[in-house]
Amino acid sequence: MQEDNDTTGRSSAFRYMLGGLARNPWVILGALVLTVISALVMALPNVILGQAINILTTAGFTTDFINLVIEIAVLALIYMGMYFVVGYAWAVVTLRWERDARQDFFEALQEFSMTFHDVIDSKRLLSVAMQDINWVRLSLNPALRNLTYSIASFGITALFLMAYDLTPGLTGFLTLGGFPIPVFTVIMIIGTPLYLWFAYRYANAVEPVRRSRSEQMETLTSVSQGVFRGIEVVRAFGKENSEKEKFQNVSQEYKELVTQEGRLAAFYIPALVLIGMTTLAFFYGGYAVLAGVLDVGTLTSVLSLLLSLQGFNFMLPRMLLMLRGGYVNAQRIVKILNWEDPMEEPLEEATDVDWRNDIVFDNVSFKYISENGNNDHYALKNFSIRIPAGSRVALIGGPGGGKSTVLKLLLRLYDPNDGQVTVDGVDLRNVRTSTVRDHVGLVEQDIFLFRMTVKENIAFGNTDASQEEVVEAAKRAQAHEFIEELPKGYDSMIGERGMTLSGGQRQRLAIARAIIQDPQILLLDDSVSAVDAQTEYKLRQALDEVMKGRTSVTVTQRLRTLLESDLVIMVDKGELVAAGCHEDLLKTSKEYRMIFEKLPGAEAVLKQVPVQGGVQ
Repeated sequence: MQEDNDTTGRSSAFRYMLGGLARNPWVILGALVLTVISALVMALPNVILGQAINILTTAGFTTDFINLVIEIAVLALIYMGMYFVVGYAWAVVTLRWERDARQDFFEALQEFSMTFHDVIDSKRLLSVAMQDINWVRLSLNPALRNLTYSIASFGITALFLMAYDLTPGLTGFLTLGGFPIPVFTVIMIIGTPLYLWFAYRYANAVEPVRRSRSEQMETLTSVSQGVFRGIEVVRAFGKENSEKEKFQNVSQEYKELVTQEGRLAAFYIPALVLIGMTTLAFFYGGYAVLAGVLDVGTLTSVLSLLLSLQGFNFMLPRMLLMLRGGYVNAQRIVKILNWEDPMEEPLEEATDVDWRNDIVFDNVSFKYISENGNNDHYALKNFSIRIPAGSRVALIGGPGGGKSTVLKLLLRLYDPNDGQVTVDGVDLRNVRTSTVRDHVGLVEQDIFLFRMTVKENIAFGNTDASQEEVVEAAKRAQAHEFIEELPKGYDSMIGERGMTLSGGQRQRLAIARAIIQDPQILLLDDSVSAVDAQTEYKLRQALDEVMKGRTSVTVTQRLRTLLESDLVIMVDKGELVAAGCHEDLLKTSKEYRMIFEKLPGAEAVLKQVPVQGGVQ
């Protein structure tokens, strides 16, 4: 888990939302002040309008009337300028926050261990990164900005109406027990909290619907991404119609949630409250005009001020809803950012590791964490083995035996639950993951190539590599020839996940990527399983050269790899079954011999090896 920075606060959803604003305090403070002033500038024309009507009805089209009209026009221009400045300031700050928040979120995902990615679905991460962060930004701008403007407008309107209640003639017009009743003020004092209360209730009613809508959109994204990523499988099994139906069902559920939200908007009580306030003010003002204690111009100003609030009729509850919705989205983001990673980086790193020394698994037990956190199955259990420096090691065993887990622990994608993995006597927990991966290279079984050029994919582990070094690595991996046949050679773009290349071509590029990294410990997860015999022979030559002078661990079911290995380790159901050189295991381990007998070409080898007691 990262420390808080100036960009985002992670201790709470509230801090996360305001983190971007706090980064630019003076800009936001100025924007808030200008927002309030712009609300005043917007209200002033309504006041001046009443004065202009009084002059027009008493003195006619005079210079004073023209001056008031000019004042209204000037105020309109000032408001437009302030609106632009305020909008620009809010937009700059919040868009910067969104950019930094998304970058921060992406960087946090890179720092989490693989356990995080085992538990948190990638589709959920995509939804949060793109949709939730955007909703938080919208809750700040325009929601928070417009909410500030709306509240300021209500407050300024209330002050003006209170001032009208104090005008000569209207004061004491209506009394109760000898005390004057400021009717306009009473209308605002009672009506405004009532309006805000109903608006808040509306937001509360809509919030769970909006939350469900957000979750349903996540499901919609997940279904879509699953089909897009697995489109080849969908086509191969002719499941287009079933996938269409699945998408339609999810889409229908989303539509029903939107419809439910629309029904709530149709019965919008705050609108009735605001209309009631205006009606009462008009009734009282009209009565006062007939009584001769209030002029028509003042009544016009009162009604104009109240009617101008109609513009916030749906805005204020909608902004409240967006603000609350943004808070919910921020909670989802903060929950991910504050995920407790079981794998921690050391405070003080061991820097004196000789990576060409022995590797030791000392009573190692490890189990993957499932999405619900409940998993009693051990991928490795009480696993102990010493791998001599510079040796070629073959890992063999049935599916799910724990072979790939051994490689992942060596690469420190995970840490053991019990026991320790050491290199040169140093526990890998005391070495930063970045350092481990500088010295330990992997050629994975499920080859992943990025949507970038061939050169960039090969140099992924060594971005400073020159063109000559990239070409040399490709030649050693037997990849140079087919790369040269691509339309733009090393500058050719590779399709998503390398789907434009054959399995053998992808594996050769992955081997070239490992070669150019030049690791002291090389891990190969069945790295020549998808190549033909001729290419495999060439790859074997390349790998023989790469393995010289370094420790290599290969997950394999290949006869030649077993024959040429210094140490063969057999695992089954997470436990060590046998370990030794190939010849010894054939003589002493019936489990190993049983597997070996099934390999192509094993019959000829077995004829040369006598069977000792206890194996049959």
